[in-house]
Amino acid sequence: MVRGAVISALRSGEGKTLVTLGLLRLFSRKGVLVQPFKVGPDYIDPKWHKLASGRASYNLELFSMGEKRLKALFYSVATSSEIALVEGVMGLFDGKFSTFRVAKILKLPVIIVLDTFGLAETIAPLVKGAAERLKRASLPFVLFLNRVSSDKHLLRLERALRRYPLLGYLKREEALKLSSRHLGLYLPEDIERAKELLDYLSEILDQTVNLEIFEEFKLSMPPKGQRPFFLPEIPYAKIALAMDRAFNFYYQHLLDELSQKASILTFSPLEDESLPSEAEAIYIGGGYPELYAERLSANQKMLRALKEWAEAGLPLYAECGGLIYLSRALHWQGKSYNMANIFPFLIERGNLTLGYRKVIPQDRLPLFETKGPFFAHEFHYTKVTEPSSKIKTIFLVKSLEGEKFNEGFLYKKSLSTYLHLLSFAET
Repeated sequence: MVRGAVISALRSGEGKTLVTLGLLRLFSRKGVLVQPFKVGPDYIDPKWHKLASGRASYNLELFSMGEKRLKALFYSVATSSEIALVEGVMGLFDGKFSTFRVAKILKLPVIIVLDTFGLAETIAPLVKGAAERLKRASLPFVLFLNRVSSDKHLLRLERALRRYPLLGYLKREEALKLSSRHLGLYLPEDIERAKELLDYLSEILDQTVNLEIFEEFKLSMPPKGQRPFFLPEIPYAKIALAMDRAFNFYYQHLLDELSQKASILTFSPLEDESLPSEAEAIYIGGGYPELYAERLSANQKMLRALKEWAEAGLPLYAECGGLIYLSRALHWQGKSYNMANIFPFLIERGNLTLGYRKVIPQDRLPLFETKGPFFAHEFHYTKVTEPSSKIKTIFLVKSLEGEKFNEGFLYKKSLSTYLHLLSFAET
């Protein structure tokens, strides 16, 4: 019997990622097969999930998957585990595709993480509204108290919340703080002793969490069915995938399916001087090329190899960080770095652009070789400058707010876009 829960909060910054990682690590160290998930689009939290649990984390993306495919993905992955832990996004009820909606669809119990710093009895009415709404939805829930100041503070909180079940607590401690930068948390590989931090966190939770509560969180799981499809058929047998410290933003459900449709040949734009010789198509995902701009620019052999590939009219698909890499140059923090110059525009720092996108291609997509509609999202702090009117765009894009614009830059069979692919529409 698989047990599980979704870990949420009343707002961002309450500590749900910290609690998720601690529980994943705790169960993993106890020899429990624990499967992580993340609500919504996110590349960074799932990397931490994998480090904590030893298992790849999957995004439950309601906007692009819809209820049917979201349920099919969750059940097909979770059935191979003993406990499924789903980290929520933002506040529990926030947004059209909220953590609450996902919890309702999957009938998941809810863990509400509460940042208790500076609060005591006032916390009770803050919880009451969420508790009543969860009760109306027939979703069981427990509370987790984060950043508790002292034993006396804990006692006051427990008394104020005595009508609600309590999973556990964490005391306030600077060592348990996860650092962030412009796209979110630091990647685990960028934090010294990340594993030691997770081990320390799990040791604390082992003393402060009532794990027996999870025995009550049994999930009603249908028989394991077929994985849903998110990609069209791909007419290439071998695909070169950029994978290193600069480029590593890929969704696991897409990687799984891509590897079923073709052989994946990984390469490093940072370290390698040539492309995989057997590659028939190239996929460059997002990441942090701006943090490694000097090294990427210095690897002239790789830049020339990509330029020659593009000029030969071979399929190349690049998104967000990949778009930066294929540009003429990146201007970042007062310096300019030459890139592959496949697309003759410049990239510089801009305002935050984010949101869901529905995309209708007006021409066949390189790599996927289809004009089928797909779902995507944007999340970036850079912008294209000096775009040439001669650069062809093949995407008609619509945001959830109704804004329409053209995107998807095409040169021969090379495409670059700021849009991160989530899923193709069901056919």
